Formats: sequence, structure tokens, C-alpha cells
Amino acid sequence: MHHATKNSPAPKVLRAVFSAALFLSAVFHFAPCSAGTQAFDQLITGAPAVEIPLATPPQDATLFAIAPGLNVYFLNVGQGDSIYIELPGGRNALIDGGPSRSASGPLPKFLAAKNVTRIDQVLLTHPHSDHYNGLPYVFSNFTVGNFYDTRVDNTGATGDNILREQVRALGVNTIYPAAGDHLDWSVPGLDVKVFNACSGTRASSDNKTVNNCSITFKLSYRDSSLLFTGDLQDDMEKVLVERYGDELKADVLKVGHHGSKYSSTKVFLDTVKPDRAYIEVGKNNYGHPTQEALGRLIAAGARVFRTDLDDTQEFSMTGDEAGTQAD
Repeated sequence: MHHATKNSPAPKVLRAVFSAALFLSAVFHFAPCSAGTQAFDQLITGAPAVEIPLATPPQDATLFAIAPGLNVYFLNVGQGDSIYIELPGGRNALIDGGPSRSASGPLPKFLAAKNVTRIDQVLLTHPHSDHYNGLPYVFSNFTVGNFYDTRVDNTGATGDNILREQVRALGVNTIYPAAGDHLDWSVPGLDVKVFNACSGTRASSDNKTVNNCSITFKLSYRDSSLLFTGDLQDDMEKVLVERYGDELKADVLKVGHHGSKYSSTKVFLDTVKPDRAYIEVGKNNYGHPTQEALGRLIAAGARVFRTDLDDTQEFSMTGDEAGTQAD
């Protein structure tokens, strides 16, 4: 850090100060108290007003401003999704809660290590248990500002109904975003655009239908962007490409549906053009991530990170550069 310094006083000012000091020293040393006081008052009255300007910063000085970055943590929660986001200005967001209901599970441990007491935005991409099981703990133990949800009811499960009833009982503000909406997360320079969401009431037990209701959104901050896809599948990927085209382009892709063969299609990846791709996956019987999806991601030029192999991953957005590292 460069420290600003004051300009040196002009030589004549220094001489004047030095002469005054000698004069005062002589007066107070040799004169009686009353004479010394009179001489001091006369000196102050007759002294010229000298204004010494502050120095201007040197040309190579580093001027610091409060402009924190944005940190995204792809949590290792096993076979499921949970993403924690540290936003500038001390705000935060949580995308999905993973498959564990346990108070000693990976999500509670992570939040405790981060000393989290409040979560400003909680978003459930879609009502499948590997995405919502950890959220009842969150609403029971943290103050939540807003809850983002779809209106699709997974008729093959009851956990989503229990979670939603808990949120209603707590009086948490619930928002049902629609495609095209921009979410207000109260962070200057941050844009959160929704590309897909089932904002109209519907019910289904079909996994594909529920997956394709995933809230899909792009988070842009300064010069970096991330595309979050939940468990979006191939046919809806095609719809988004036709509808939004280059708007889907992002530096980072949260890979859809844990890297299944039904997601991360070529046409979708050719449009998104991700530099990095994060797969949230754990031990499973589905074969996730599939070699087909991995091959398409690599062919698209993306660096692939997997929570089952690489543990929790952090992606930092500073506006000028972005970095990734294992937590």
C-alpha cells in the first residue's frame, strides 16, 4: 500500500518556525514570568498565517475502495445439489439443500464453519429430495429472508409439502419466479436472470417433468457469469437455446442433473460455451456422471470439476479474474 505524505514546508517557513522557537526559549529562560507571557502574546499576534497544503497522492499510488468479490461454493453433499454463495456487502444465498436431513450432515457443518446465522436468499430449484432434504434444517436454524420456489407439486413425494408448510408457518416471504424475471438480491452490479421456472400450478410424479421445472438462472457479476441449471434435461435445454440463444453464454456451468446422459447436450454446450463445469455428484446407482456427458463437456472445452472426486469447490468472482480451488 502506498501512503500519502505531506509536502515539506518551504525553507523560509522552517526558518521562521526555528527562529520563533529560539526566541521563545530565550524569553522564557531569561525573562520574568510576566514579561515572558507578554512576549509570547505579541509573537502569536504578529505571526503570519501560514497554510501548509496536504500532499497529493503520488501517481503510482494504489487507491483502495470497498469492492469485495463473490464466492460460490459447490458443496460436497453426496448425490445431490447444494450451493452456497457469498455475495458482496455481506449478503448470501443458498441454492438447494442436498439429500441429507441430518443436523450433522455436510450442509450444517459447512454453514457452522462459515459462522452463518442468516441466509438472505434460499432457492429450491425443483422438488426432488436430493435437492430439498437439507432445507428443513436451514429454516429451523437460520433466519431466512426470501424463499424462491416453483409451483410444481411432486405427487410422488411428501417431503416437498412438509418443507413448504414449514416455510408458510414461519412466514418467510415466498417468491415464484417466472422465465424472464430478474431477481432482486440487493447487490449493486449483480444481475440474476431466470430462464426457466414452473411458475404456474401443476402436479406430476414424472421425474422428467419435475426436472424440467428446475429454476434455471444466470448470475452475472461484473465480467463473470454462472449458469445454474438444477436437473434440467435435454428437451428443455433445446427450448432454452431456441428462446435465449447467446444470452445463455456463461463462464461457469453448474452441470444439469448430476452429469446424466440426458443433460449437457452438444447444442446446449455450444451455446453456453463454459470455461468451467461443476458436477455435484456422489455415490449413486445411476451411473452419474455418464461418460457421454463428460465427453461432451470436455469436447466443449470446459474444465470439469466433480464434488465426488474433488470435494467442495470454490469459484471466486472478482470482476477482473476468477479462480477455482478445492475447499
